[in-house]
Amino acid sequence: MFAIARNVATDYFRKARREVPIEEAEGLSTASPEGSLLRQADFRRLSALLADLNARERELLALKYGAGATNRDIAKLTGLGESNVGTILHRLVGALRTRWAETGGEP
Repeated sequence: MFAIARNVATDYFRKARREVPIEEAEGLSTASPEGSLLRQADFRRLSALLADLNARERELLALKYGAGATNRDIAKLTGLGESNVGTILHRLVGALRTRWAETGGEP
């Protein structure tokens, strides 16, 4: 039952994401080939870093940054305390920034 509620909430927050206005999207299509290659490389590096995380860590990051959920919403969905969610996310982002810098990216 809890898993169903979590999935419904995740879907809700995913759908509630802000849409990009067409004016901003047009700028993306005119990017230079070099910029496009750099973004693709960054995406692959970030994907590799995220793959090293455990399922709970990936879920918390997805809810926070993918679905745009607040720490309070995440706490309700996961059964963790709100401050615990904030602490975990803060440490995760810090660790990801450190690993990103170690792999050749800017912090």
